[in-house]
Amino acid sequence: MRILIIGAGVVGFNLAQELSKEGHDIAIIDQNQEKMRRITDTLDVLSVIGNACHPSVLIRAGIENMEMVIAVTDKDEINLLVCSLATKFDVKKRFARLRNQEFTEEGHIFSLEELSIDHGINPGHIIIDTIVKIISTPGVVNVAEFAEGEVLLREFDIPENAPIAGKQIKELSSVSSMDSFVIVAIVREGKLVIPKAEDKIQPGDKIYTIVDKDFLPFLLPMLNKSVEEVEKVVIFGANQVSINLAKALEESIRDVSIIEPSREKANQAAEVLSRCVVHHGSGTDMNLFDDINMNDADFFLSLSEDDEANILSALLAKRHGAKRALVITNDPEYLPILDSIGMDITINPRLITVSAILKHLRKGRVMSVFKLIEDAEVMEIGVDENSSIANKKIAKVKFPENAMIGALLRKGEMMVPTDDIEIKAGDSVIVVAQPQAIEKIEKLFGSKRNFLPFR
Repeated sequence: MRILIIGAGVVGFNLAQELSKEGHDIAIIDQNQEKMRRITDTLDVLSVIGNACHPSVLIRAGIENMEMVIAVTDKDEINLLVCSLATKFDVKKRFARLRNQEFTEEGHIFSLEELSIDHGINPGHIIIDTIVKIISTPGVVNVAEFAEGEVLLREFDIPENAPIAGKQIKELSSVSSMDSFVIVAIVREGKLVIPKAEDKIQPGDKIYTIVDKDFLPFLLPMLNKSVEEVEKVVIFGANQVSINLAKALEESIRDVSIIEPSREKANQAAEVLSRCVVHHGSGTDMNLFDDINMNDADFFLSLSEDDEANILSALLAKRHGAKRALVITNDPEYLPILDSIGMDITINPRLITVSAILKHLRKGRVMSVFKLIEDAEVMEIGVDENSSIANKKIAKVKFPENAMIGALLRKGEMMVPTDDIEIKAGDSVIVVAQPQAIEKIEKLFGSKRNFLPFR
């Protein structure tokens, strides 16, 4: 597919890298010469330096022949205008990253169609939803949902005293009560593996599980995770995401507070929040930590737009007694480091944006894509009547070695995959795959090849 990306920041660069690696023809526009030099040096894509709001720049990038435009600059106004211009060049698919919730939340004045956008992506909205779910699930470090929330993907760390520690996957599969729970990936020493029946779960591992929503409360004791009420949350950074998150948390959590270094931003946040207390101060001020009783905090959430400040403040909050710390980091270079220095939970807006776009680029009837920090993907794929995989038992499907079926969804019910289950048209299948297996997965779920007989 011929795709034009507007914006060469972290999201734009990673999209260009991901999509060019998958064989798409990519062009990218940005005004920043340093960013474009990095792209020219590292990626096999067409790079154009200029203002994407100018039709002449879009033409230089080949917009007249593009099948898709993805506008992911940090300015909503630019993304909106680019999508509007793209309609004049008859580009069929138009994506825009929109940070302002006025464009995406319920009750917005203009529909996306009226703004010439096919798909609007608001990472902030997804981040808020993700954090609320993390706070409400004991011990979880990553979350995603499939089948309209009926089937959950949850990542947990495995403590020494977890009942499932030391058990092989096949031992868990043989337990009758496990028919609503599957371990689909193990992260050990920073590396993700698709587990086999003989693999053993070890203390210190992180596991990705596919679990029926109703079964989640029964899964937690197996991981030695007890349900404890979250009573105190401290947020670092008073940006729009943290303010909207505080509004959501005020409804259910007794003590919510925000620390903000800018007096102006602190005052603005205090004006729009009702019960949340806003403190003007640094995320590294130990005296302030004492004043707000950081040692009572159930969660410390570092949500500012400064990665380094987020990491340092979270480490200090943990050292000062906060039970768990969550960090937002935009720079992917930090991701491998954070786990090794004791960070509990990491959220990367780049992965959120890339995941939201990838489902529209995957071949076949892909309903959702969730990209893991470890570069694997979890996909929910619909099975059509003419799909190569339809009407076959799982045992007869030649599935790639570095991928697995996590669950089948049939008429709203989750089914744990076994060799004897036949995949039927109308099912949707949750697949976990490492990058090298994705193309094979697409072929498996693609249409059967029909050959004309020789005469």
